[in-house]
Amino acid sequence: MKQLVWIVAGGLILILGMGLSPAALADFELTGPDGRRILLQQNGTWRYVEAKEKEQAADNAKTLLLVLERKVEREKSCRFAVRLTNNLPYEVQNIVPSYSAYRADGRIYDTVSAGSAFVALKPGDTQAREFEFYGIPCRDIVRVQVVGGDRCNMGDLNRWSDQSEAKGQCLARVRVEESKLVRFDK
Repeated sequence: MKQLVWIVAGGLILILGMGLSPAALADFELTGPDGRRILLQQNGTWRYVEAKEKEQAADNAKTLLLVLERKVEREKSCRFAVRLTNNLPYEVQNIVPSYSAYRADGRIYDTVSAGSAFVALKPGDTQAREFEFYGIPCRDIVRVQVVGGDRCNMGDLNRWSDQSEAKGQCLARVRVEESKLVRFDK
């Protein structure tokens, strides 16, 4: 009789253990001592929940966001369209970035700027511009790099800024979003 009780009890424990094991191994979240959410995964790894999204949102909130929106193949050239969004707390009176096209072998083909500057861009506003690389088809451009833009007028940077100290500061306030059209960076 005792043996039968132990067999039944062991069977119940085995059945309960098998039923609970997926739940025991499932991913679950907890809050760390610093208040951040942590996801413990069943494969033994962990990561902060939404850390990447929060960091990206924080970066977007204090920069100019430049997005490559379109690539148009033309007969003997390649035209690109970009959109700049002002996420800074102040107006951007003027910024003129330049764009360099790179071939597959890593050489720069040309550097151009859009036909006009981004001007009077108030916080939260967006403006679009286009630029074109003449003499090279889109299929030969593997990378577009945002360069220049040193003569801007925004916040504490203006035409009276010491250019030796201000070099690179305008472009430092621009965050370039990755693009599926072509490698797009600064």
